[in-house]
Amino acid sequence: MAQIEAALEERYVIKRSPLSLGPLSIGHTEYRFKGDGARVAFIESTVRLATEINNPSVARSMVDVAEARNWKGLRISGHEDFKRMVWLEASMRRIKTVGYEPQASDLELLQREKVARMSNRIEPAKETPESASQAAVPKTSARGNGGRKAVLTAIEAVLIAKQVPDGMRVAVMAAATDQLMQRIQTGRSPKVKVYDTTAPSRARPHTPPPEPQRSRDREGLTHAR
Repeated sequence: MAQIEAALEERYVIKRSPLSLGPLSIGHTEYRFKGDGARVAFIESTVRLATEINNPSVARSMVDVAEARNWKGLRISGHEDFKRMVWLEASMRRIKTVGYEPQASDLELLQREKVARMSNRIEPAKETPESASQAAVPKTSARGNGGRKAVLTAIEAVLIAKQVPDGMRVAVMAAATDQLMQRIQTGRSPKVKVYDTTAPSRARPHTPPPEPQRSRDREGLTHAR
């Protein structure tokens, strides 16, 4: 209730009745437009709220007052536009009304207004370039980790095959790990070349160089003598 009264005081200059009996005012209270104090938006009395203006904001404010006074149902009369506005605002708050029969278009408008006033929402977040780059980091890191493990495994296998002492092997592996991490951080993924030791060699067979012609000629002269 205090929130409703505070909202009304923000929208209107309120001239309250000078006499009251408990919670009820004797006489009437005027709600005047701010910036135009001579113009009355609506009047509140003990048993009714009245206005000569067909305005959605005024209709909403009158329903505010009725809700603050804990009126469970509203009887609407007057201009059709005014009755439609009050019916719509009261229906949004589930307050029963008498005096206006809504049309199909009114019911459609009510549903649209209910959706529009749902302020608590969950929506997908828009992807920004920064978030996209952050999302790409784990993928790159995963690929780099896979390549790093393969390289380290290959290096360790070579060291074991060459019977490198344990202490020296640990030092070499530590240095290799540091270098690979630096390559991954700079975006250079390690590559591993695999060689099949059982495959036939592709190297060209070694062919001895031909004997110089001059040597063969000398042999022929020797045999002729």
